[in-house]
Amino acid sequence: MYKSKGLKNISIQKVKDYFIENKYATKNQIAEETHLSHATITNILKELLENQFIVRVEDCESTGGRKAKQYKICGSFMSFGLIDLRVQNQMIHVECQIVDLDFVIIERLKYQFDTLDLNMLTHLIQEINEKHHIQYLGMSLPAIVANGKIEKSDIESLDGVELQKHIESVCGIHTRIENDVNTVMLGYIHTHVIESQSIAFVYQPDNHHSGCGLYINNSILYGATHFAGELAYLPNGTLEEQEKLLKNEPLSLLVKQVASIIAIINPSLLILYTPCVEKTAFLEAIQKCIPIQHLPEFQFINEMESYVFEGLSSLCIESSRYQRK
Repeated sequence: MYKSKGLKNISIQKVKDYFIENKYATKNQIAEETHLSHATITNILKELLENQFIVRVEDCESTGGRKAKQYKICGSFMSFGLIDLRVQNQMIHVECQIVDLDFVIIERLKYQFDTLDLNMLTHLIQEINEKHHIQYLGMSLPAIVANGKIEKSDIESLDGVELQKHIESVCGIHTRIENDVNTVMLGYIHTHVIESQSIAFVYQPDNHHSGCGLYINNSILYGATHFAGELAYLPNGTLEEQEKLLKNEPLSLLVKQVASIIAIINPSLLILYTPCVEKTAFLEAIQKCIPIQHLPEFQFINEMESYVFEGLSSLCIESSRYQRK
């Protein structure tokens, strides 16, 4: 017997998490990972079968010689809508993916707009939902995002909009909205084996202000007003002066920003996307600013797009998990 409904839901979530990560499972595999009793797992599996979260598949050989019952996550149990908004060449690009619980891509959609206001975005989401009946929506966009409210966005028509509340109210979909840099950071973390508990991700594009994501003790560090990581506001000159530095001396600007992060956060891992700065030159320069024993491990990536939807998927999964009060 469970001592409380909350403990029961936590146990169920542990089993669900195992299936989400591993797709297939036997009772023994789940017990070894979750440390739940076989009796508890039997009851949970029965409930998940009834709810069609999992299905029985062909049994597999066990160590005892007898075939063990095997189960597989049922992707159609839930679907997610993933939307990436970004501005390129003065055009607003909207890329959508509909994925199921097994992370199978059901449909890809791409749009391009001169302008995109709240009504247009809402209509687009409603069209997607009518076709696919999504349960959770994840959205990434270039902006400061404070608890679902959009501030200082590259898409100016969305500035000041309580976007998460609006979508949930009008469309009836559980929604998570995240800054694009944080989304990419989450995608990278969830596609790599990373043991570090303190991670920073620096994005220095070739034509725009830099951004930074901070991930401490398995969660994003937002700061009191979701302003953490806004590198453009470090005292490296005015925004116009920083734009000139980015154009003429991108290495100098990057070193100043990274040195500030290391001195304040002291991360053990720092991921960089810096298309205008050569890796070797950066490593030589940063060692002149920070004592080598305090430098983090550096990992460089060549693009960000492939990590966006991985990050959005992880946000949707986290939103769907049982949250203990």
